[in-house]
Amino acid sequence: MSKFKNMDKIKVHKNQKSYGELQTQFNSFLDNAHVNQQKLNRFEKIEFNLMVAESIKDVLHILQNDYLKLFKLDRSRLILDDAGLSIQKLIPTEFQQKNNGKFLSLFHTPMDLDKLRFLPSRITTGLYQAAKHRWLINEEGIKSIAVLPLIRRGQTIGVFCCASKNVSRFKAHVSCDFLQRLSFIMAVCIENALNLEILKQNSFMDPLTQVHNRRFFDERLPEELNRRNRSQTAISCIFLDIDLFKSVNDNYGHGVGDDVLCQVAKRIQTVLRTHDILARYGGEEFVALLPETPNEEGLLVAQRIVAAVNKTPISIGKNVILKVSLSAGVSTLMSNECYDDIEELGSQLISTADQALYDAKEQGRNRAINAGLLVLSEKAQCLANNSSI
Repeated sequence: MSKFKNMDKIKVHKNQKSYGELQTQFNSFLDNAHVNQQKLNRFEKIEFNLMVAESIKDVLHILQNDYLKLFKLDRSRLILDDAGLSIQKLIPTEFQQKNNGKFLSLFHTPMDLDKLRFLPSRITTGLYQAAKHRWLINEEGIKSIAVLPLIRRGQTIGVFCCASKNVSRFKAHVSCDFLQRLSFIMAVCIENALNLEILKQNSFMDPLTQVHNRRFFDERLPEELNRRNRSQTAISCIFLDIDLFKSVNDNYGHGVGDDVLCQVAKRIQTVLRTHDILARYGGEEFVALLPETPNEEGLLVAQRIVAAVNKTPISIGKNVILKVSLSAGVSTLMSNECYDDIEELGSQLISTADQALYDAKEQGRNRAINAGLLVLSEKAQCLANNSSI
């Protein structure tokens, strides 16, 4: 009997051990399920934010900042195929500055593009290897990396990389399904955002001269005037008109006139800074807005534009060579005044420059006339006075 009792005790002990092992395994499964659910929630949050992003700027901010914070990573980098140099025009200036150079890169040289095109189409995760990954992320202390190729219609449009200083953060073949889905959503959202920027730009571009149109200028003018109010800096406006343009159309036809408009627009752009705003205002008229530009400097810019247009004749084909000139009017809003009625202020700034332009026409054309500082009405207030109230 004692023998059987001992056997029963052994069986109970074995069963208790088995139950303990099963309980441990079950708890482990629960923990893994909980971790995976949290991971899935983070992925879904990023995916949702990307899908509702309204611009390429929003998409880039999500990938640069939100993704790192949500997944507690050390670095991310986005590389896009810009073989046609068209994407650069769509990217906000803040992402093209030096301090953002480590996050966003636009590849356009054959050597760089080959790196993208020979990239594996599947997600890769694992240990960071300098010889292999330096062109993707080059930073001291990185131990593990995830590489997400961005594929659209069978073509690699770029790659998104995220890295950690934790050697076990990205293990080979772990969470690749989540990352694969995310890479697809990233590619779609980036492409859609860029296409939306193209549509926006096209709606604000003059199709003939490829400078901004009046609609764009009318929307940007109040923005720049509000910014000027906050920064207390001067802003100048230059109104431009091609001299005797009607005679060009009458004598040579509208085709030649169109070519003249395009070449004049290009010559104007060579004088302006990248952050100056140039628009075709209508017909043969152009307008330029020069932020942070005092009156004397605005007049010098106008004179340089007049000289750039008049310096050399414009060649149209083989048979037509035209000497073209334009007239300009300049007005400036001084730096220490603000005005609550931005719409009226913009109207005054343009009309004053326009009147100076007509004065230039009456004085013989091919010149710039300075209207000087804009004289505001009695509603104008000194910012210093406002701040002391």
